[in-house]
Amino acid sequence: MSIDLVHDIQKGFRTILHCMSRPGTIKSMEEFNDGIASFPEGLPATFITALTLLDREVSFALVGEQTKELGDMIAAYTMSVQESPSAAEYVFITKQATKEQIVNVFQEIKIGTLVNPQQSATIILETEFSNEKELTLEGPGIKTTAELSIANSKDWIEERRKANKEYPLGVDMILVDELSNVVCIPRTTVIKMCGV
Repeated sequence: MSIDLVHDIQKGFRTILHCMSRPGTIKSMEEFNDGIASFPEGLPATFITALTLLDREVSFALVGEQTKELGDMIAAYTMSVQESPSAAEYVFITKQATKEQIVNVFQEIKIGTLVNPQQSATIILETEFSNEKELTLEGPGIKTTAELSIANSKDWIEERRKANKEYPLGVDMILVDELSNVVCIPRTTVIKMCGV
């Protein structure tokens, strides 16, 4: 692996921060892909995001099929400990995850407390984006609305709404695709189906 663990991770963090402050904006992390060409399971953007967000102070969970090698690699490079989805600060959902597994994550995940809303988890979800504009996003960081199409949104959009119904409780989401694009959807963002 030839990814620059200082320079590239700083750039990755700035990319995620930009997307978190501008929900629905698609940014690319493809420039880091060459450094992780031997990446085992999951998408390169998933591993870049893990390197960016994890350290020995936080824990992570993996949801999907055949994630052992990925989990071992993330733990080795970040010193983070792998936990169950209900205990982890960061939950990575791979493209191999079933709808049932995704629904279970939203039902089990930490959403914080009224005293400590920051003690919630962030979901990193592998998906696909398209130009069909099926979803409308509204909220802080969006001038009027943002439109987006997310391949597996029907699997989790209602569960996300339930998890985020009592602000400031809720979960933030980072979405990544095979082209190493990233989109962030904070808990403050409202998602509606276009035309509804």
